[in-house]
Amino acid sequence: MDPIRLSLSCGYYDRTLPLLDGRVKAEGIELQFDAKPGITIGSPEADIYEAPLPSLVMEREKTGTHRGIAIFPRRKFFHQLLLVRRESSIEGLSDLRGKRIGILRWFQHALGVWLRGYLSDRWGIGAEEMEWFTERPDLSRLRGAGKVTVTVIPRGRSLVEMLLNGEIDVLLHEDAHRILAAHGRALKRLFPQVMQAEAAYFHETGIFPINHVLAARKEVMADHPWIAGSLVRAFEEAKRVALDELDRDTSLVSTPWMAPLLEEQRDLLRRDMYRYGTESNRRELETILRYLHEQGLVARRMALEEIFAPEM
Repeated sequence: MDPIRLSLSCGYYDRTLPLLDGRVKAEGIELQFDAKPGITIGSPEADIYEAPLPSLVMEREKTGTHRGIAIFPRRKFFHQLLLVRRESSIEGLSDLRGKRIGILRWFQHALGVWLRGYLSDRWGIGAEEMEWFTERPDLSRLRGAGKVTVTVIPRGRSLVEMLLNGEIDVLLHEDAHRILAAHGRALKRLFPQVMQAEAAYFHETGIFPINHVLAARKEVMADHPWIAGSLVRAFEEAKRVALDELDRDTSLVSTPWMAPLLEEQRDLLRRDMYRYGTESNRRELETILRYLHEQGLVARRMALEEIFAPEM
């Protein structure tokens, strides 16, 4: 049987490159890629696209135009993205009660969901006990805000500017490293030993936060229910190839410290941090589904089977 042609719109990552350049194939599928460096959210016009996980869950609850495939291209700990002013007295997450926090998007930003959930789980700090500021209203009402104070800042202003001026106390920002490169004399990370802080979180919770997921149009999944399993296996193989290549030649990445960084990751975490499949990620997935419900972003706590296609 000839392979089916499917378009895939996603970000450009080392662990997916062997698929993009054709060294790894998805069984039964001819993938047509739209993948660009620096672009991490795909186009929903494609048959399969990279989507923020909270957005997919919210969409599944309402319209169900897409079904999740348990491939998670983008994951990140939130600790490294938290910035404060250098003179700040804030020393950790337990100090965030009553503080003013900037976040790019209120509900679409998965890292914000993870941060708010962990503050509640670990420290008993509810989102309503802080004041939130967002730069992008996501062209939608601020879902799940409820009693929480969320302010959309005026056009032309930036959260970085507000942090520098003392108008907010903490900033959670995807480009924290670039902000520090520009404003390192005035700003710092909340966690100076950030890798140790993230490793401690990982060992405490067993969670490596999931940001993005692959979402397939429901018609595609209805016609070809087997593609979820084929894609999971292909992405796993592509990742294996990428990790093996990096082990053999750390000069593939433009830093002279790649080898010791890999050694530190293995010591503090594990070699393969980007696992695919629902069972391998059940803890993370069930936790974020609970968070989304507790934060009012969905009306009920949804089951994994409602979100993700089975991996045949």
